[in-house]
Amino acid sequence: MKTMHMTEHAEIRKQQRRILPLMIDWLLVFGRRERSFGAVKVRFDRRARRDLASDVDQRAVPHLSKYLTPAIVLDLGTGRVITVEWLR
Repeated sequence: MKTMHMTEHAEIRKQQRRILPLMIDWLLVFGRRERSFGAVKVRFDRRARRDLASDVDQRAVPHLSKYLTPAIVLDLGTGRVITVEWLR
């Protein structure tokens, strides 16, 4: 998978928050998208986790659960990743 173009801010936040590039790729493929103030927030919900488990190895997803709480924010106009964050 190829990670989407990210702003400099998003790259910095990804490093500071230690969010794995694989998680961003998985969010882009499986994540639930919600519009929010001219942007789109993408996160893993129950269905996204189920879809991920069916595509990857179902036994692996529970072990990765602590890594499945990031979210990314995409610019509606450009589609670029604006920022990345951990959901609590």
